[in-house]
Amino acid sequence: MSFLCTNAMLYLVVDNMAYSLSRAIINRHLLRILMPTSAQPLIACYHNCQSTKTKQGLLKNKQICVYPRRNVITSETPNPLGEETKENSDNKDKDENEDFDVKTQILDQALEFVEVYGWSREAISNGAEASGYAGVAEGMFRNGGSDLALHFVRKCNAHFEEYLKSESEKLKETDDKPNVTAFLRDAIEFRLRMIIPYIGSWPQAMSLLLHPSIITSSMGELTRMVDDVWYYAGDTSADIKWYAKRGLLAKLYGSMQLVILTDQSPDFRDTWDFLDRR
Repeated sequence: MSFLCTNAMLYLVVDNMAYSLSRAIINRHLLRILMPTSAQPLIACYHNCQSTKTKQGLLKNKQICVYPRRNVITSETPNPLGEETKENSDNKDKDENEDFDVKTQILDQALEFVEVYGWSREAISNGAEASGYAGVAEGMFRNGGSDLALHFVRKCNAHFEEYLKSESEKLKETDDKPNVTAFLRDAIEFRLRMIIPYIGSWPQAMSLLLHPSIITSSMGELTRMVDDVWYYAGDTSADIKWYAKRGLLAKLYGSMQLVILTDQSPDFRDTWDFLDRR
């Protein structure tokens, strides 16, 4: 009974997430339509500033905002010791890259301990020791198991994009008209199969991905994932359908996770049959 209640709660959360995502992107689209034309360049500048990032984060010394017909560069007050500052910045970036590599290595190893310890600090601690570091290195991860779950999602999405790109290229090599429905169906199955090795603890991962400390990042991964699917499926819509398609696909993927969690059939056959009926 408690398991059914948990699934029901997760379903409501996924449903609300998909609804909120759809409403947010639709509202943004309507805002762009209804706002005065003179104000649109300012909004475009704001969003470009927000999205101008490097691999480690926002550009540290300047942000470039693109207006129609002109570029505006906002920067900090020039430093008379520019060369020294650049050298210090390069060293800092190098240190950050090394920290990123260490964290990635630890989290990769920690995934091997999820079956025993779940998505927890204990798994990360064992992953650190397996990587040759002290177990206390798990303190590098402020959000504990949430960071581990988010790392797994990002790793899966990176591999998933490679799959989508490969399948898209195969479709382009054929003379037949691409079957978008079949492409979407196979893509969802491929992505769902990635969580099967962790199916026993996946409800815990789903709840951790909704933690306030990382929900922005986890939702960002979800939106990028569904956008990749539609992009490689050949979607060329440029109206409000662009948002609706991605919102519906996000809701479908979320609901399919709940279906596979309760599937006891061989090779999750019932899940794939359910997916065929969507």
